[in-house]
Amino acid sequence: MRALVFAAVLALGLFGLIGGSTAHAQGRVDVEKARAAYLARNYSEAELRLGALVDPKTGLKELSLLSQARMYLGAVFLAQGKREPAIEVFEKLILDDPAFEPDPLSFPGDVINTFFDVRAQLQEKIRQAAQSSARLEAERRARAEEERRKQEAWLAKVKQMATEEKITVKNNRLVAFLPFGVGQFQNRDPVLGWTFLVSEAALVVGTGITVPMYAYHRDRAEEVARANDFRTSQLYQDRADNIRTVNLSFVGAFAAIAITGIVQANLAYVPETVETKKRDLPAVSSIKPVISPLFVGITGNVF
Repeated sequence: MRALVFAAVLALGLFGLIGGSTAHAQGRVDVEKARAAYLARNYSEAELRLGALVDPKTGLKELSLLSQARMYLGAVFLAQGKREPAIEVFEKLILDDPAFEPDPLSFPGDVINTFFDVRAQLQEKIRQAAQSSARLEAERRARAEEERRKQEAWLAKVKQMATEEKITVKNNRLVAFLPFGVGQFQNRDPVLGWTFLVSEAALVVGTGITVPMYAYHRDRAEEVARANDFRTSQLYQDRADNIRTVNLSFVGAFAAIAITGIVQANLAYVPETVETKKRDLPAVSSIKPVISPLFVGITGNVF
C-alpha cells in the first residue's frame, strides 16, 4: 500500500515537472513567434501575439518570459508611433521585474533609450512615492501617539474620578459663634483655628490656675488676721489682690480673643465645603478556563 502511495506521489511530481517544462517551452516558442513578427515588421501580428502573452488572465506566468514579451510589445508600440502605450508597458515591466535589462542588440536605439528614460522617471516616482509614504507613516504615527496620549490622559482622569469621591459638607452658622477656633476649623482655615484654639486654651488654663491661688492667699490672710498678725495678713491680701488682677486679665484677654475669633469666623463664613474621599479601585477580573479530564469550567476572582 505504501509503495502504491509513493508511486502515485512520484508520478504526480514528475507530471508537474513535465507540465511545467512543457509550459515553459511553449511560452518561449510563442515569444519567438512574436519576435519573428516584430523583426519582419509585421507589427499587427506581433501586437496581437504579444497582447495575448502579456494578458494577466491567460498570458505568460513565468516572469522572465513575461518581461521579454512586454519589452517586445513596447518596441512594437514605438514602431507604430504609439508612445503612450509603450511607456505604460515599460512601466509594468520595470515594476514587476526591476532587475530586467534589455538586449541592446535586439532593439533599436529609440526603444532602448525610451526604456531607460521610463526607468529613470519611474525611479523618481518611486522615490517620491517612498517619501510620501514615509511622510504619511510619520503623520500616522504622530496621530497614533497623540491618540495614545489622549487615551492615557483620559484613563488617568477616569481612574482619578473612580478613586475619589466628592462629598459636599453643609456648614452651620451657629458653629461660627463658638470659641476655641471652632468656626475657623469649619471654614477650613486650620492655621487660624489652631491659633485661636491654643491662645484661648492657654488663657483658660491660666485662669484656672490663678483661681485656687487667689483663694489660698485670701484664706491665709483671714487666718493670720484672726491671730492678730495684721502685718502678715496684709501681705497675703496683697498677693491675693495681685493674683486676682492677673486672673481678671486672663479672663479679659480670653473674652477679647474669643470675640475676635467669632467675628472673624462669621465674616469668613463658608456655607458649604467639598471634601475629597479616597477609595480603592476593584481588582481586575482573573477568570480563566479550567480543563481537566473530569471537569471543564472556569475559575478565578472577580474582585
